[in-house]
Amino acid sequence: MTARRRVRALIAAGVAIVLVVAVLVVGELVARRMVEQRVRQTIVSELDLPADQRIDVSVGGIVLVQLVAGHLDDLSVRSDDVSVGGLSGDVAIRAHGVPVRGEDLDALGGTASIALDATDVDALLDQVGGGWLSWGDIDVALPGPAAELSTTASLFGVPIPLAFSAVPGVRDGDVVLAPESISVGGLELTADTLAQAPIDLSALAEPLVVCDGDALPDGLEVVSADVEQAELVVRLSLADGAAADTGAWASAGCV
Repeated sequence: MTARRRVRALIAAGVAIVLVVAVLVVGELVARRMVEQRVRQTIVSELDLPADQRIDVSVGGIVLVQLVAGHLDDLSVRSDDVSVGGLSGDVAIRAHGVPVRGEDLDALGGTASIALDATDVDALLDQVGGGWLSWGDIDVALPGPAAELSTTASLFGVPIPLAFSAVPGVRDGDVVLAPESISVGGLELTADTLAQAPIDLSALAEPLVVCDGDALPDGLEVVSADVEQAELVVRLSLADGAAADTGAWASAGCV
Protein backbone atom coordinates (compact mmCIF):
# COMPACT_ATOMS: atom_id res chain seq x y z
CA MET A 1 0.00 0.00 0.00
CA THR A 2 1.36 3.35 -1.02
CA ALA A 3 1.83 6.15 1.45
CA ARG A 4 -1.06 8.07 -0.12
CA ARG A 5 -3.42 5.10 0.28
CA ARG A 6 -2.35 4.64 3.87
CA VAL A 7 -3.13 8.28 4.60
CA ARG A 8 -6.54 7.93 2.96
CA ALA A 9 -7.24 4.77 4.96
CA LEU A 10 -6.27 6.50 8.20
CA ILE A 11 -8.48 9.48 7.36
CA ALA A 12 -11.41 7.17 6.54
CA ALA A 13 -10.92 5.27 9.78
CA GLY A 14 -10.72 8.52 11.71
CA VAL A 15 -13.94 9.80 10.13
CA ALA A 16 -15.67 6.48 10.89
CA ILE A 17 -14.60 6.67 14.53
CA VAL A 18 -15.83 10.25 14.82
CA LEU A 19 -19.18 9.27 13.31
CA VAL A 20 -19.55 6.31 15.67
CA VAL A 21 -18.73 8.51 18.68
CA ALA A 22 -21.18 11.16 17.48
CA VAL A 23 -23.95 8.55 17.11
CA LEU A 24 -23.23 7.19 20.58
CA VAL A 25 -23.22 10.66 22.12
CA VAL A 26 -26.49 11.63 20.45
CA GLY A 27 -27.98 8.25 21.35
CA GLU A 28 -26.90 8.68 24.97
CA LEU A 29 -28.43 12.15 25.19
CA VAL A 30 -31.70 10.98 23.64
CA ALA A 31 -31.86 7.89 25.87
CA ARG A 32 -31.13 9.93 29.00
CA ARG A 33 -33.83 12.45 28.12
CA MET A 34 -36.40 9.72 27.44
CA VAL A 35 -35.60 7.89 30.70
CA GLU A 36 -35.83 11.06 32.76
CA GLN A 37 -39.18 11.98 31.20
CA ARG A 38 -40.51 8.46 31.75
CA VAL A 39 -39.47 8.46 35.41
CA ARG A 40 -41.14 11.83 35.94
CA GLN A 41 -44.38 10.69 34.29
CA THR A 42 -44.44 7.53 36.40
CA ILE A 43 -43.95 9.45 39.66
CA VAL A 44 -46.66 11.98 38.82
CA SER A 45 -49.07 9.19 37.91
CA GLU A 46 -48.37 6.84 40.83
CA LEU A 47 -48.40 9.55 43.52
CA ASP A 48 -51.22 11.55 41.95
CA LEU A 49 -49.14 14.72 41.82
CA PRO A 50 -50.06 17.85 39.81
CA ALA A 51 -49.19 17.56 36.13
CA ASP A 52 -46.93 20.60 36.37
CA GLN A 53 -45.08 19.37 39.48
CA ARG A 54 -41.38 20.09 39.06
CA ILE A 55 -39.38 16.89 39.46
CA ASP A 56 -35.63 16.82 38.91
CA VAL A 57 -34.43 13.41 37.68
CA SER A 58 -30.80 12.38 37.27
CA VAL A 59 -29.34 9.07 36.10
CA GLY A 60 -25.75 8.28 37.02
CA GLY A 61 -23.43 6.47 34.61
CA ILE A 62 -23.97 5.66 30.93
CA VAL A 63 -27.70 5.25 30.26
CA LEU A 64 -27.37 3.16 27.08
CA VAL A 65 -25.34 0.51 28.89
CA GLN A 66 -27.85 0.39 31.74
CA LEU A 67 -30.78 0.09 29.32
CA VAL A 68 -29.12 -2.91 27.73
CA ALA A 69 -28.58 -4.43 31.20
CA GLY A 70 -32.26 -3.86 32.02
CA HIS A 71 -31.88 -1.67 35.10
CA LEU A 72 -30.67 1.75 36.22
CA ASP A 73 -27.79 1.54 38.68
CA ASP A 74 -28.13 5.01 40.21
CA LEU A 75 -31.31 7.11 39.96
CA SER A 76 -31.78 10.38 41.83
CA VAL A 77 -35.11 12.19 42.11
CA ARG A 78 -35.83 15.49 43.84
CA SER A 79 -38.96 17.59 44.11
CA ASP A 80 -40.04 20.47 46.35
CA ASP A 81 -43.39 20.90 48.09
CA VAL A 82 -44.58 17.33 47.60
CA SER A 83 -47.80 16.30 49.36
CA VAL A 84 -48.36 12.57 49.87
CA GLY A 85 -50.76 11.04 52.38
CA GLY A 86 -51.08 14.27 54.35
CA LEU A 87 -47.29 14.67 54.63
CA SER A 88 -45.73 17.64 52.84
CA GLY A 89 -42.13 18.63 52.28
CA ASP A 90 -39.16 18.67 49.92
CA VAL A 91 -38.31 15.11 48.91
CA ALA A 92 -35.06 13.62 47.63
CA ILE A 93 -34.72 9.95 46.68
CA ARG A 94 -31.70 7.98 45.49
CA ALA A 95 -32.47 4.48 44.27
CA HIS A 96 -30.39 1.63 42.87
CA GLY A 97 -31.35 -1.39 40.78
CA VAL A 98 -34.34 0.37 39.19
CA PRO A 99 -35.85 -1.96 36.52
CA VAL A 100 -36.12 -0.34 33.11
CA ARG A 101 -39.55 -1.78 32.38
CA GLY A 102 -40.85 -1.30 35.91
CA GLU A 103 -41.97 -4.92 36.06
CA ASP A 104 -39.77 -6.37 38.77
CA LEU A 105 -39.20 -4.12 41.78
CA ASP A 106 -37.75 -6.83 44.04
CA ALA A 107 -34.21 -5.50 43.62
CA LEU A 108 -35.10 -1.83 44.00
CA GLY A 109 -33.66 -0.20 47.11
CA GLY A 110 -32.12 3.09 48.12
CA THR A 111 -32.39 6.09 50.40
CA ALA A 112 -34.73 9.04 50.75
CA SER A 113 -34.98 12.26 52.68
CA ILE A 114 -37.79 14.70 53.30
CA ALA A 115 -37.19 18.27 54.44
CA LEU A 116 -39.99 19.91 56.44
CA ASP A 117 -40.00 23.65 57.08
CA ALA A 118 -41.63 25.20 60.13
CA THR A 119 -45.02 25.39 58.41
CA ASP A 120 -44.83 21.72 57.41
CA VAL A 121 -43.89 20.67 60.96
CA ASP A 122 -46.69 22.81 62.40
CA ALA A 123 -49.22 21.12 60.09
CA LEU A 124 -47.88 17.70 61.04
CA LEU A 125 -48.16 18.46 64.76
CA ASP A 126 -51.79 19.45 64.20
CA GLN A 127 -52.38 15.95 62.81
CA VAL A 128 -50.52 14.24 65.66
CA GLY A 129 -52.31 16.01 68.52
CA GLY A 130 -52.51 14.59 72.03
CA GLY A 131 -50.38 15.33 75.09
CA TRP A 132 -49.42 18.94 75.65
CA LEU A 133 -50.18 19.63 72.00
CA SER A 134 -53.85 19.77 73.01
CA TRP A 135 -53.19 22.73 75.30
CA GLY A 136 -53.22 25.28 72.51
CA ASP A 137 -51.92 26.22 69.09
CA ILE A 138 -48.22 25.47 68.65
CA ASP A 139 -45.83 27.99 67.10
CA VAL A 140 -42.83 26.29 65.49
CA ALA A 141 -39.36 27.64 64.75
CA LEU A 142 -36.37 25.64 63.50
CA PRO A 143 -33.23 27.61 64.35
CA GLY A 144 -31.19 24.41 64.83
CA PRO A 145 -29.89 22.20 66.18
CA ALA A 146 -33.13 22.02 68.19
CA ALA A 147 -36.71 22.93 67.34
CA GLU A 148 -38.34 25.73 69.30
CA LEU A 149 -42.02 25.15 70.14
CA SER A 150 -44.23 27.58 72.01
CA THR A 151 -47.86 27.66 73.12
CA THR A 152 -50.05 29.00 75.91
CA ALA A 153 -51.75 26.85 78.54
CA SER A 154 -54.56 27.92 80.84
CA LEU A 155 -54.34 27.20 84.57
CA PHE A 156 -57.43 28.19 86.57
CA GLY A 157 -58.26 30.62 83.78
CA VAL A 158 -54.81 32.21 83.83
CA PRO A 159 -52.84 31.98 80.54
CA ILE A 160 -49.34 30.62 81.05
CA PRO A 161 -46.77 30.81 78.22
CA LEU A 162 -44.94 27.55 77.53
CA ALA A 163 -41.80 27.22 75.42
CA PHE A 164 -39.91 24.06 74.54
CA SER A 165 -36.48 23.52 73.06
CA ALA A 166 -36.77 20.02 71.59
CA VAL A 167 -34.08 17.95 69.92
CA PRO A 168 -35.16 15.78 66.97
CA GLY A 169 -34.18 12.13 66.91
CA VAL A 170 -35.32 8.57 66.26
CA ARG A 171 -36.74 6.24 68.93
CA ASP A 172 -38.10 2.79 68.17
CA GLY A 173 -38.48 3.76 64.52
CA ASP A 174 -40.43 6.95 65.30
CA VAL A 175 -39.34 10.52 64.62
CA VAL A 176 -39.52 12.34 67.94
CA LEU A 177 -38.88 15.76 69.42
CA ALA A 178 -37.37 15.35 72.88
CA PRO A 179 -37.63 18.46 75.13
CA GLU A 180 -34.25 19.42 76.58
CA SER A 181 -35.33 22.69 78.17
CA ILE A 182 -38.74 24.06 79.03
CA SER A 183 -39.90 27.53 79.97
CA VAL A 184 -43.09 27.83 82.02
CA GLY A 185 -44.25 31.41 82.43
CA GLY A 186 -40.72 32.60 81.68
CA LEU A 187 -39.13 30.25 84.26
CA GLU A 188 -36.54 27.96 82.69
CA LEU A 189 -36.87 24.31 83.71
CA THR A 190 -35.06 21.11 82.80
CA ALA A 191 -36.33 17.53 82.66
CA ASP A 192 -34.65 16.86 86.03
CA THR A 193 -36.36 19.88 87.58
CA LEU A 194 -39.74 18.72 86.33
CA ALA A 195 -39.19 15.28 87.86
CA GLN A 196 -38.69 16.91 91.27
CA ALA A 197 -41.73 19.22 91.05
CA PRO A 198 -44.42 18.87 93.76
CA ILE A 199 -47.03 18.17 91.08
CA ASP A 200 -46.73 15.75 88.19
CA LEU A 201 -45.29 17.67 85.23
CA SER A 202 -43.59 14.68 83.67
CA ALA A 203 -45.76 14.94 80.55
CA LEU A 204 -43.90 18.12 79.63
CA ALA A 205 -40.64 16.19 79.34
CA GLU A 206 -42.06 13.29 77.32
CA PRO A 207 -40.70 12.98 73.77
CA LEU A 208 -43.29 14.02 71.20
CA VAL A 209 -43.81 11.58 68.35
CA VAL A 210 -43.83 13.61 65.14
CA CYS A 211 -43.91 10.66 62.76
CA ASP A 212 -45.08 7.17 63.71
CA GLY A 213 -42.78 4.63 62.06
CA ASP A 214 -45.59 2.06 62.03
CA ALA A 215 -47.56 4.33 59.69
CA LEU A 216 -44.83 4.19 57.04
CA PRO A 217 -44.93 1.60 54.23
CA ASP A 218 -43.18 -1.71 54.96
CA GLY A 219 -39.50 -1.57 54.11
CA LEU A 220 -39.18 2.16 54.73
CA GLU A 221 -37.20 2.84 57.89
CA VAL A 222 -36.32 6.14 59.53
CA VAL A 223 -32.55 6.51 59.86
CA SER A 224 -32.11 9.99 61.33
CA ALA A 225 -33.83 13.31 62.00
CA ASP A 226 -31.98 16.62 62.33
CA VAL A 227 -32.64 20.33 62.02
CA GLU A 228 -30.59 21.68 59.11
CA GLN A 229 -30.87 25.13 57.57
CA ALA A 230 -34.23 25.88 59.20
CA GLU A 231 -35.74 22.54 58.13
CA LEU A 232 -36.44 19.26 59.88
CA VAL A 233 -34.66 16.75 57.64
CA VAL A 234 -35.78 13.14 58.02
CA ARG A 235 -33.64 10.51 56.30
CA LEU A 236 -34.96 7.07 55.47
CA SER A 237 -33.70 3.80 54.02
CA LEU A 238 -35.60 1.84 51.40
CA ALA A 239 -35.18 -1.93 51.65
CA ASP A 240 -34.85 -3.97 48.48
CA GLY A 241 -38.28 -4.71 47.07
CA ALA A 242 -40.04 -2.25 49.35
CA ALA A 243 -41.31 -0.19 46.42
CA ALA A 244 -43.30 -3.05 44.91
CA ASP A 245 -46.52 -1.95 46.63
CA THR A 246 -47.11 1.37 44.88
CA GLY A 247 -50.54 1.67 46.51
CA ALA A 248 -48.94 1.81 49.96
CA TRP A 249 -46.61 4.56 48.80
CA ALA A 250 -49.40 6.63 47.32
CA SER A 251 -51.18 6.66 50.69
CA ALA A 252 -48.05 6.97 52.84
CA GLY A 253 -48.09 9.25 55.84
CA CYS A 254 -46.77 9.71 59.37
CA VAL A 255 -49.96 9.35 61.39
